[in-house]
Amino acid sequence: MSTQSDSTHLFASLTKREWDVLRLLAQDKTDREVAVLLGIRERTARAHVSRIIQKLGVASRVGAAVAYVEWTLRAPGSDLAE
Repeated sequence: MSTQSDSTHLFASLTKREWDVLRLLAQDKTDREVAVLLGIRERTARAHVSRIIQKLGVASRVGAAVAYVEWTLRAPGSDLAE
């Protein structure tokens, strides 16, 4: 993610559910914890994580969490605690 515009486009491609999952990843939740908190199956949580990683162009769930935190800190009007 080289520019704010590029990263905004990447994050805009996430669905609402992927945003929910990404926020939990940024809180260091496991797939199982994400599933329980969102009322979905663990396998579904893993699928969401995989799509998030792919959409954001990062190598891992940690990379996705770091990208989210960095983007949230730069995004105007965003709230990391949301």
